[in-house]
Amino acid sequence: MKQLPARFDHRALVSSVVAATALVAACGTAYASPGATGTAAVASQMTIGTRQTSIGTVLTGPSGRTIYTLVDNQGKAVACSGGCLAVWPPATMDSGSPQAGSGVTASLSTVAAGGGTLQLTVSGDPVDYYVGDTSAGQANGEGISSYGGIWYALQPSGRLFTPGSGGNPYGY
Repeated sequence: MKQLPARFDHRALVSSVVAATALVAACGTAYASPGATGTAAVASQMTIGTRQTSIGTVLTGPSGRTIYTLVDNQGKAVACSGGCLAVWPPATMDSGSPQAGSGVTASLSTVAAGGGTLQLTVSGDPVDYYVGDTSAGQANGEGISSYGGIWYALQPSGRLFTPGSGGNPYGY
């Protein structure tokens, strides 16, 4: 059995595990657009907008947070569930219909999500936020391969965003 270094700080490890457990527990609830602290309530009304980011102009939730969708190797939407929800919380609202803000030409709708909430869909695909985006205008989740597919930000038209291609390589 491998021994830990003599100077290994067990308290730091325990603190990290406790913090991670609390984060996962907190992320198990429905999300709208995570705030600066990484938590949020479900939105009662949702207006989808656009914002210029380091990767280009993308669709955003009410607080300017980039929204993403998960696609498989054939470009088809894949459901995010289980542990995925802690990293990619869904864009949800409690009632009504999402509204398109200035410059948004994508088709917006909702699907039933757990707990009586509605999850935003763009062009029929469910969308999520990324916990690695800590403030409005970031697109740190673009192109990440995890949870069975690749995460893409969305263009104002609803097409998947990939820099320099005008859309995703699958023709969305």
